[in-house]
Amino acid sequence: MISKRSERMDVEKKFKEIVADIFNMDVKKLKSSTRFVEDLNAKSIDAIALIAATESRFGIKTPSSETRNNKTIGQTIAYIKKKLKAKK
Repeated sequence: MISKRSERMDVEKKFKEIVADIFNMDVKKLKSSTRFVEDLNAKSIDAIALIAATESRFGIKTPSSETRNNKTIGQTIAYIKKKLKAKK
């Protein structure tokens, strides 16, 4: 059985890997406080790629109306965890 802490770390690790891949960055430089627009210079196309990769990786649907509120990596990780919990 996977512990809750392990599961949380897994979501964080997987999401940071997605972000690192899309923004061509070293995953170690990404923090929970990293902001998509201000720190990563995210454009609309980046947001679309991020949503698509997140939905595919975690098997969740993320309406753009909800994802617009997620300004940082940490907020998005919390959002993914909430969606996964609701899915169970």
